[in-house]
Amino acid sequence: MFDNPLLLVCLAIGCGAILGRISIKKVSLGVAGVLFAGVMWGYLEPAVKPPDVLATFGLALFVYAIGLSSSGLLFDTWSHGGWRFMLIPPVAVGVAFAVSLFAAQIFNIPASTAAGVFAGALTNTPSLAAATTALGQRGAEATLGYAIAYPLGVLIPILLLSWPFRRETQGAGDTLSSAAIVVRNVKEPGEAVGGLLERYSLSVRFARCVRGNEQFALTGFSVIKNGDIVTVVGLSDDVRNATEILGVESGGDVLHDRSQLDYRRIFVSSPAVCGKTLREVGIFRNFEGIVTRVRRGDTDFIPNAETTIMPGDRLRVIAPREKLSAISEYIGDSYHEASEFNILTFGLGLAMGIAIGTVNITLPMGLGTFEIGPVAGCLIVALVLGALGRTGPLTWYLPYGASMSLRQLGLVVFLACAGIKAGGLLHTAPLNISALVLGACITTVTCLVTIAMARIIAGKSWPFIGGILAGVQTQPAVLGFAVGRCGNERVEAGYAAAYPLSMLLKIVFVQIFLMVMNS
Repeated sequence: MFDNPLLLVCLAIGCGAILGRISIKKVSLGVAGVLFAGVMWGYLEPAVKPPDVLATFGLALFVYAIGLSSSGLLFDTWSHGGWRFMLIPPVAVGVAFAVSLFAAQIFNIPASTAAGVFAGALTNTPSLAAATTALGQRGAEATLGYAIAYPLGVLIPILLLSWPFRRETQGAGDTLSSAAIVVRNVKEPGEAVGGLLERYSLSVRFARCVRGNEQFALTGFSVIKNGDIVTVVGLSDDVRNATEILGVESGGDVLHDRSQLDYRRIFVSSPAVCGKTLREVGIFRNFEGIVTRVRRGDTDFIPNAETTIMPGDRLRVIAPREKLSAISEYIGDSYHEASEFNILTFGLGLAMGIAIGTVNITLPMGLGTFEIGPVAGCLIVALVLGALGRTGPLTWYLPYGASMSLRQLGLVVFLACAGIKAGGLLHTAPLNISALVLGACITTVTCLVTIAMARIIAGKSWPFIGGILAGVQTQPAVLGFAVGRCGNERVEAGYAAAYPLSMLLKIVFVQIFLMVMNS
């Protein structure tokens, strides 16, 4: 009955979901439970092996969706000194390499087995492939070492992150609030909104102005005067600060007055506007309306003219009542269309990533050639396409809901396949205590070095540190655990920052390791 690989994958996913929900002192495996459920089923049915292409496609799907969604934050981080995080992978993987060389000689572990342990402790299948290619007929020994160390490469990082993550929550973020302000403190004959924002460093969005019997939407070029009543949107403290600087809070019902200006939540679904900035969309220029806030997923934030709107965003638009319907039609406002994704650009993006992953790269000093693999290729392409947003009429972004569904599907398929494969190998492999200890040492030291360096650079931003650690380990299960505890954005940015370079370094270092051990 259980001799069908797809059946076993589905069972691993279902059982893993149950295992991941088991919590001991507020610590649970989360989506990583699928991996360990897969190990269990693989151990029980060692003859059943899911096709490798299924695991590869699942992981490629996962990292492609991650890359598209996190590229904006990643490049913003790099532009504000985030290039320093690129120092972490070389140091962490270099330390793992040194520990492997030293400990393998102490424990008298053969080079072939130690190379597999190195790849398994760092949970990197492409480095295992590079090792088995270099070893030829002795490649099976590396595979067994990989199977022994792999579960520890997942479990140890999760355990190390469990303690600092105990206070992290999946909060929806700070809540935005609004206020109506009677303006009393601006210089006559008036001052532009943009000048006020810059001069007083205000972090609010001006929405509307009431002047006598007239109401109009405010932009950065709008001029306000003493006696005007203006409405602002922002975080509670920022709104309170703006009120104190500009005047006093209005006691009227201006916020809910819809007699001239009306407001509406509108879904972004039209391909013509997806991937464009608010300045390019030109809602004020074309309809005399403005966007006062954007809701992306479960988070509200204040936009500016350079904010890129993505499919599935919900825009809070304020405009003359008679023009709201035209704005809705222009932006799309279709929940059905906002839930779908462009199959053309999705397929092209994945195809480009897989193609790049198959390009042979020649190593110096006659070490041979290697491929970065389809997974790293898809991540690199996704980061570039996510930064571009759109190319002519082609929109590369995925709607938020579709992105979350695709990455979750790809992740659990990969974890189930990887677990089943590792469980089958463990069933036939003798338990090598020395290899097990070596794997634990490599993983622990690598994680501690990564966390220490990330703490020095990133401070106490544990979600970002968790993403960096998952990227250095090139381990989606660790990423899934961190996302489950802390939310998406910061964790995924850290993962995307560390993953590509870590992948390349492990492929190179495992070949150098074999060359040194065999010399």
